[in-house]
Amino acid sequence: MTYLIMLSLGVFSVAWWPWLPGFGISSGLFILLLSVSVCFRLKGLIWLVSLSAGMLWGIFSGHQLLSKSLPDKYNGEEFLISGQIVSLVDSNSVRSRFSFAPESIQLLGDPDQQLVPGKLLLSWYAAEALHPGQRWKLVVRLRRPRGFVNPGTFDYQSWLLQQGYMATGYVRSSESARQLPDARFLTAGNIASLPAQLRARIQQSIEQSELSPRGRAVLLALSIGDKRQLADWWQDLARLGIVHLLVISGLHIGLVALFGAAFGKGLARLVILISSACTALGFRSPSLGLHWLAPVCGVLAAAAYSLLAGFSQPTQRALIAVAVVVIAKLCFRRIRPFVCLVWALALIALLQPLAALSAGFWLSFTAVAVLIAWFSPWQSSDTWWPQKRTVSAQLALLVIMSVPLVFFMGRLSWLAPLVNLIAVPWVSLVTVPSVLLGCLVLPVSNNIAEAIWKLSNWSVELLWKFLHLLPSEQGFLVSPVGASSLVLLAALLAGLCLLLPRQFSERWLGVLPLALLLVFNARPKVGLRVTVLDVGQGLAVVVETDQQSLLYDSGAQFSPAFSVGSGIVAPFLWQRGWNAINTTVISHEDGDHSGGFASLQQVLPSVQLITGPGVDYPEALLQGQNVEICLAGTQWRWGEVLFEILSPSVAADSVASGANTSGAYLRGNNSSCVLRILWRDIQVLLPGDIESAAEYELLDSGRLDSAQVDLLVAPHHGSKTSSTQRFVQQLRPKHVIFSAGYQHHFGHPHPSVVKRYNAVGSQIWNTAEQGAITFEWLSTRERFKEASRELDKELSITTARGQEQRWWR
Repeated sequence: MTYLIMLSLGVFSVAWWPWLPGFGISSGLFILLLSVSVCFRLKGLIWLVSLSAGMLWGIFSGHQLLSKSLPDKYNGEEFLISGQIVSLVDSNSVRSRFSFAPESIQLLGDPDQQLVPGKLLLSWYAAEALHPGQRWKLVVRLRRPRGFVNPGTFDYQSWLLQQGYMATGYVRSSESARQLPDARFLTAGNIASLPAQLRARIQQSIEQSELSPRGRAVLLALSIGDKRQLADWWQDLARLGIVHLLVISGLHIGLVALFGAAFGKGLARLVILISSACTALGFRSPSLGLHWLAPVCGVLAAAAYSLLAGFSQPTQRALIAVAVVVIAKLCFRRIRPFVCLVWALALIALLQPLAALSAGFWLSFTAVAVLIAWFSPWQSSDTWWPQKRTVSAQLALLVIMSVPLVFFMGRLSWLAPLVNLIAVPWVSLVTVPSVLLGCLVLPVSNNIAEAIWKLSNWSVELLWKFLHLLPSEQGFLVSPVGASSLVLLAALLAGLCLLLPRQFSERWLGVLPLALLLVFNARPKVGLRVTVLDVGQGLAVVVETDQQSLLYDSGAQFSPAFSVGSGIVAPFLWQRGWNAINTTVISHEDGDHSGGFASLQQVLPSVQLITGPGVDYPEALLQGQNVEICLAGTQWRWGEVLFEILSPSVAADSVASGANTSGAYLRGNNSSCVLRILWRDIQVLLPGDIESAAEYELLDSGRLDSAQVDLLVAPHHGSKTSSTQRFVQQLRPKHVIFSAGYQHHFGHPHPSVVKRYNAVGSQIWNTAEQGAITFEWLSTRERFKEASRELDKELSITTARGQEQRWWR
C-alpha cells in the first residue's frame, strides 16, 4: 500500500509544478534511478522509485493534455467546424451553452489548416432551440482554456482541463450556421450524445410534471445532475450542510451500487430457486455459479447512474471506488476499507492526474478516510455500537472536515451534524430511490413516472418542513484567521487530537497552536491592503485595514448561475476571514461594476452602502441597510486610514431642485464615485469609469493635491476616452492597475494610454495578465519583522498568477 500511496503522490504533485520538464529527460532520470534501486535493493529507494514513477506518469499526461489543447498561434482565430452536441443545453434569454464533439475543425479561409478534433465548450447567442444529438456546421471563434485567478476562489481553467475541453468559444454568426442531417451510423459523436439525449428526455418529463419548484429542482439534480434550478436554494443548502445530499455525489453512486447488488443477489436466488425446482421435477439443470451476479449488477447500476449524471468528475471517482470493491469480490478477496481507499486513490491518479486540483477530491477523500477510521474496528460486543458510532461520526466529520472546508470554501456549516442525522437516511432511502424508480419507469409510462416523482416531491417538501424549524439566519462559521498553510496545519492538528481516545488526557494540548493563532494573530497586522480582483472586463477592489473591510464595485453578473459577487468576491473575503463587509461602494450603474452586488448581498451582506447617483437597486435588496449617495467631500476614518470621496460634486436631489449643475453627472461613466484612500503618506485613488470631462473637472476642483499617487486603478479600464495627458501628468502614479478582460474585444488598455503612463515612470499592472493583484503596506512593527525578507520595507506586492504559477496555465 505504501508504494501505491507514493505513486499517487507523485502523479498528483505534478499538477502544482510551475513548469513541465521534457518527457525524454524525465524518462532517462527515472531509468537511472530504477537501475540504482535494483542494484542496491534499498527499501527507501524503492519508495522513491514509486514516487518518481508517479511523477513520470504525471509528466506524460501533462504533455498529452497540452498537445490536445488549442495551439497558441490559433488563439482567438475563427474556425469552420462540424460535429454534434453531446451535452444538455444550458439556455437562457441571452445565450445557449453546450459541449460540442467536432468531427472536423478547419481554419476559416484556409482548409489546409486542420486541427485534431477535441471536445469544445461553445456559447451561441440568440440561438434557436438546441437539443443533444443535433449535428451542426458552425463558424466559431476559439480560445485556449482560461479563467480568472484569485486567491481562495473557483479555478475555472483547471475545471475546463479536467473536463477534457481543448478550447472554449462562441458561434460567430447564426446566419452561417447550418444543421446537418443525423449520422446514419454509430459515430463517436452519436455514442457520446446518447446519454445526453436520455438526460434531456428525463429533464423534459420532470419539468412538465406537476411538481413544486423546489421539488422539481431537487429531482433534476438527483436524476441527471442538473443543478441549475437549485440556485434559489443553494445558500440554504450550504448553510445546512446538505449540498452533498441533493446533488449527485459519491454517496449516491455507492447507494445505487448497493441497490444494484441487492437486485443481483435477489436475481441469483431466483435463478437458483428455479433451478432447484427444475431438479425436483426431474429436469436436468446445469450447475450455476452466480456469485458474480450481485457485484456485477452493483457496478453496472453505478455506471448507469454515472452516465445519467453526465459522468462528472465526482461520479467517476465514486465509480472507480465501486469497481475496486467489485473486483475484490470477484477475486474472492476480503478487502479492508483502507486498502480499497488506497487503490481508488491510485486508480484516480492514473486516470485523472489533475483531480487533486478539485476541492471535491479532497473533501470526498477526507470524509471517507474519517469514516473508515471512525468505524474501525467494524465489530463490537456492544449492541448499541453501530448507533453510537453513527451519531458520533457526524461530530467527527464536523471536526476534521472543518479544516478542508474552511481552506477551500472559507466557511463551514455547524448545523450539518444535526441536519445530516435526519436528512441522510431520509434522502437516501426515500427520495433517491423514488427519483430513480421514476426514471426507470419513464420509457414504459410517463403517467406512472410522474406519480412516482410526486412521491419524491412529497419527500422533499417534508424534509423542508423540518429544515424550516432550524434558525434561518444561523449556520455558517467563518474562520477569523485568513487561510494559510500555518493555519491549515494548526487546525488539522487540533482536529486529530480532539478525536483521540479519552485516555489521552494530553490531547487538549493539540488545540493550543490554533488557539494562539486565533488569540494573537487573528489577521495579519497591516496598515493598508488593497486587492484588485481578477474579474475580467469589470472592476472589484477589496480594501482592508486591521479591523475593517471595504469593497469598491462588485463586478458583473455573467449569467444566472455565476456572478462576480457570490463567485469571486465572497469566497475571497471568506478566505481572508471576513464574515461581513463594513462598507461597499458601487461607483456607478454599469453592469460590469454593479451587477455582482445583488448576489453578494445574499451571501455576504454589507453594513453600509454608498452608491453613485445613477445606481438604482430594488428596495427589497437594500432592506435594513444604511444607504448613502456618493457626494464629494464625504469623509470617514478607520484608525490611521482616511477615506475621502472626491466626485461627483453635486448630489442628485440638488440637481433636481434646480441648483447649479456645473460638473454634475447623474448617470453614466462620469457619475462614478471617485474614492481616495490616505494612509500616512500613501495615497490610493479609485476613480471608477470617469472619462476626460470628469477628469478635467476633478483636476480643476483642487480636491486632488499635488502629492504623487502611489496606486491608481486606471479609469475606465484603460479606455482611450480616459487617462488624459493632463490627468496622468498631474497624478504621476507610481503604480497603475488595469482591470480588464483578457484579449477582450474592447481592447483595454488602449496602447496610447499605456504609453502615457510609461512616460511618467508608472509601473504597469494588468489583471488580465497577472490575475488578482495585492498591494500591502505594513505597519511599523510589521515592517521591522519583514525587513529581512523584503527590500521595500513598506510595500509588498503579490500577483495571483505569480504566486500560483502552473504549467497548465
